[in-house]
Amino acid sequence: MIIGIGGVSRAGKTSLALQIEKWYESGSVKILHQDDFIRPIEKMPLVKGHIDWEHPDSYDFVGLVKTIKKERKKFDIVVVEGLMVFGNQQLAKLMDKRIYIRISKEAFLSRKTLDNRWEDEPDWYIEHIWESHFVFGLVPQGFDHIMQLDGEAGFVDEIVQKYINN
Repeated sequence: MIIGIGGVSRAGKTSLALQIEKWYESGSVKILHQDDFIRPIEKMPLVKGHIDWEHPDSYDFVGLVKTIKKERKKFDIVVVEGLMVFGNQQLAKLMDKRIYIRISKEAFLSRKTLDNRWEDEPDWYIEHIWESHFVFGLVPQGFDHIMQLDGEAGFVDEIVQKYINN
């Protein structure tokens, strides 16, 4: 089974992926992070002279799809999490289950100010992250098996497990 988890930055995608991993037998789940499939820095698009991490051209979706296909032969469950896991049609079509985590702009801004993994981002870029998500990160129309979660309310294990297992 391939499970996709999408949502804006800081919505709780990685946290949910790690929780899913805990529910199953050790070694049966592989987590793939979209962030591990970035293109070389010199090939990434820029916005106002700043690397645009929020654009699909920043990611190697071909490499991610190949890795998913390879890992699904070795693991019972492959969880793929990232900002744009639903923005790429080939990638989204591979998924058996899709989970989209939404948060309010206020929660995003609050959580993002605590996130300095990449460095301190200028205010205009923080706004760019939020806006880009609605262009590149939403679940496309026409897909079944989509669970919508409120990333501010926390995840109810039983509800998510039931969705995955049905």
